[in-house]
Amino acid sequence: MTKRVFLVVGGLIAVLMMAPGGTVLAQAPADFPDEPDKSMASAHESFGKGEMDKAAEQIHKAAVYVRTQSTKVAKSAQQGVTKAGDDLDRLGQEVKKGTVKSGDQLKKTFAQVDNQLAGAWHATAAQAKTAGKDSTAALKNAGAGLEGAAKWSGTQLKAGAQASVEGVKKVGQGAKLGAEEVGNFFAGIGEGIADVGKQLTGSR
Repeated sequence: MTKRVFLVVGGLIAVLMMAPGGTVLAQAPADFPDEPDKSMASAHESFGKGEMDKAAEQIHKAAVYVRTQSTKVAKSAQQGVTKAGDDLDRLGQEVKKGTVKSGDQLKKTFAQVDNQLAGAWHATAAQAKTAGKDSTAALKNAGAGLEGAAKWSGTQLKAGAQASVEGVKKVGQGAKLGAEEVGNFFAGIGEGIADVGKQLTGSR
């Protein structure tokens, strides 16, 4: 009896130790309130449960959203965003076929998509600045994309990039940014996008 109890307790401890506590941020849909991360997180969760058709459906939903963004970003960035949407659809088809064996493959693609969006919105903010227009909305979108990319890739953003991401979140919440703040956040987010890009290509 004692041996049996020991085995049960030992099994429970092993299960708890294997629980992915450190990866919750990259899996729970509740941690991603906005698209396309909300759909991508749902896809990752479904994939983990072995629900491949459902995962593929959520990935396609994210792909559709990403492609709609291509019409809103700077012209120079549109092709890259469209390709990111296509990459998602390709991933969804592979998931449905059962050829994707690891959730890490999903995470890497999701990080690449988010970083592509971040770069596209950063370019859009640059274009607005050059034209003397308000770039804060585009900068906020760039920050959101960078934050998602960092979560999916497990990248720890440097202090300047993290501060910039947090700073642009205040846009739309009643906070108004001065020209100096916008400039600092623009630089910080740009550096963060470059860092995550290096992480994803293994050129760090």
